[in-house]
Amino acid sequence: MNINIDDKDIKKFERDLKQFANRAYPFATKSTVNTAAFTAQKMARRDVSIKMIERNKFTGQSIQVDQARTLDVKRQAATVGSIADYMEDQEFGATKRKSGAEGIAIPTTYSSGEAMGANIRRRLPRAANKLQRIQLRRKGKKGKTRKQRNLIAIRDAATSTRKYVFLDLGKRKGIFKVIGGRRKPKIRMVHDLTEQIVTIPRNPWLKPVVDTVALQIPGMYKKALAFQLKRNGLFDGV
Repeated sequence: MNINIDDKDIKKFERDLKQFANRAYPFATKSTVNTAAFTAQKMARRDVSIKMIERNKFTGQSIQVDQARTLDVKRQAATVGSIADYMEDQEFGATKRKSGAEGIAIPTTYSSGEAMGANIRRRLPRAANKLQRIQLRRKGKKGKTRKQRNLIAIRDAATSTRKYVFLDLGKRKGIFKVIGGRRKPKIRMVHDLTEQIVTIPRNPWLKPVVDTVALQIPGMYKKALAFQLKRNGLFDGV
């Protein structure tokens, strides 16, 4: 994106600052670079909270700034971005493929303690329902049919301390939690393993912000120059 700047004040401020206070000039450029980065961070965090379903506070806090610290004008640079891998998937889109024998594990609303049948999961799975915390029962007696194998697994889990089982229900399969007693056990899906491939559509959260902030940089630069001029007693006001 090309930005055409026609601001005589900026050029004058630059010239005056370089001529009369050369040491102050790098502070103005560093201030501009960092102001732009922190402005982008603030806008990105705001937009993410509006456009995305934040299941925890980490998503917004993951958007961080690595600010410019040197006074070497040629090396000054600030970076804004997210330390969360999944935010890159949101920005550019991604395709997830299964890595094991079964499909991709997708947590359900039950795993996060939300109402059954809810269309969108808005919270993270509860600690006990996180995939890395789940211990599945070892395979026991095998039935001749899928239905028999499922019934045996459910019955055994109902009388065991390990309540999580893998069930293949045909059209759907996943990790289920068995609740209730041996007589009338019920199952609730905790992680859906039906899908072999999951496509994450592009949902840019950084580029729109950077494009917007880029248009504000000339104004930020002008203020930074004026501040340094006033600080060095070379200018009375804008």
